[in-house]
Amino acid sequence: MKERPEPPTIVVRHGGAPGPVLREVCAGAEEEGVPTRVEPSGTPADAAVLAHAAALASPLEVGVGIDADGTVAVHHASLPPGAPALALASGGDPPGWRRAGAVAARIVTGLPIA
Repeated sequence: MKERPEPPTIVVRHGGAPGPVLREVCAGAEEEGVPTRVEPSGTPADAAVLAHAAALASPLEVGVGIDADGTVAVHHASLPPGAPALALASGGDPPGWRRAGAVAARIVTGLPIA
């Protein structure tokens, strides 16, 4: 039986991200029609560093990083490592986390970022 290839995804890399943040970010991307793949980083790191590494690992060249404090960053592989497309400080709220996922998806699809 043939294995189906994995669809291209936005990689969401986290360093012990809070569950609600992770769920909302993924939901935001998936609402825009772009699937996500969640990967734990194994070591704590800054959200922007995680996001850049995730973008480099994503076939879509877009990644999201979430650190243990709930800081979220969205990155494209072509951007410099320290310059994410979007950064949300820790202590955000569910609509902001969901928006981060939607922004990542809109970068992939080429739709305007609202």
